[in-house]
Amino acid sequence: MSNIEIARQLFNQCKDMDFDETRELVLMAESEEEIEFFSLLSDFILQKQQQEVIEQRRF
Repeated sequence: MSNIEIARQLFNQCKDMDFDETRELVLMAESEEEIEFFSLLSDFILQKQQQEVIEQRRF
């Protein structure tokens, strides 16, 4: 399996995560690099949620 296929699988597994789950990942990270990666994932999830709120005019 190529790295591209692995990245796509990772995306599909992570795209529906809850913000609290990603925050927990950040708190449990074992290195600065993991903190950065999980923080980026957390930001992505939060941006998706914000986009949904805006699209539904719930602000």
